[in-house]
Amino acid sequence: MVPFFKRKKVNVEQKKGNTIHWPDHVESLTSDSFHEFIGKYPLSMIDFWAPWCGPCKTMLPRLRRLERLYHGRIAIGRVNTQEETDIADQYHIMGIPHFVFFHYQKKIGSATGVKSIGQMKSLIDTYLSNY
Repeated sequence: MVPFFKRKKVNVEQKKGNTIHWPDHVESLTSDSFHEFIGKYPLSMIDFWAPWCGPCKTMLPRLRRLERLYHGRIAIGRVNTQEETDIADQYHIMGIPHFVFFHYQKKIGSATGVKSIGQMKSLIDTYLSNY
């Protein structure tokens, strides 16, 4: 009898021999680093937030936890909408916290509001299965 094993997904970048250096933490992004960040990774999530926003502060520890859980599969960044108004305007951010998902610079989805870790995991898993 031949045992069946689950095949591990291999990133296209790994097949080509390119290695992606995934961030070890939630990155704070500015207008100088934003476009490079979203273009560098197969899947990235950006948290649009502001310092005065209580719900945004609630999300930071959850994002740090998600970064550890999904290290090497998704890159997580944060954009302060109060300081980086151009980026917030470009993506029509009307409410915060607002999460935008990118696949190599292409916006593939978004969500607004405080989310539990379980809700965020469901969102991330959906995008990981598609990209």
